[in-house]
Amino acid sequence: MTFKSRSLRQELDQLTDEQQLPVLLIMFAFWIVCAVEWTQRWLGSIPDPRFWTVLSLVITLYGGVRVFHLRLRSHSSTPRVSGEKEVARILHQIRGKGFVAFHNLPGAERNIDHLVIGPSGVYAIETKARSGSGTIDYRSDDELIFGGRIKDGWPLRHARASASAVQTRLNHGLPEAYAVKPLLVFLGDWDIHRHGENLAVDVMTLDQLAEYFDQQKPALTGQEIAAISSCFEAAAAA
Repeated sequence: MTFKSRSLRQELDQLTDEQQLPVLLIMFAFWIVCAVEWTQRWLGSIPDPRFWTVLSLVITLYGGVRVFHLRLRSHSSTPRVSGEKEVARILHQIRGKGFVAFHNLPGAERNIDHLVIGPSGVYAIETKARSGSGTIDYRSDDELIFGGRIKDGWPLRHARASASAVQTRLNHGLPEAYAVKPLLVFLGDWDIHRHGENLAVDVMTLDQLAEYFDQQKPALTGQEIAAISSCFEAAAAA
């Protein structure tokens, strides 16, 4: 399947248009009000500009922090884009083993990074580019611990949401019930420490992905793989 992903330039343009621009407009609007109040005071009017000045400083500080974080996100887009292509390359390599892969599929709330259908089942893959390195402790379905200090449950929730979106589409498109396994793949220099056997999401690093599929047991026939794949071909071609 063709790797369907927007260019880095398009991603950055959307980030600017949808997130930075409103923040800058709010900052500009408050400074306009501040300027009007000061003008009225210089002309001898009664209105006091001090309240608007303080409010404008607060909004400016908030806006500056938001723009700074958005710029950090835009700078971190390159490794994620590179990592997504590497995931697609690995999934392309396992096609010879009977697997079918779709990329960047539209979901209910957010796009599904990768969908894999093969002899061992159906998998929704969520990829995350996390800065830093070290260990990721996977102790429960609700939380990951990065480097022994930082707790974050959003990657696991995103992975489950992707699998749920795929599951819903399958339930509507096919009479048979097929389970969808959520996978979470981290880009970067991380070491996953899994604690427990019955955790809902399988978490791994990029270099473990191909081996993961090699270790899974057969569960679907070629006819079932084709039927499941047909549910997503139209969305992948859009």
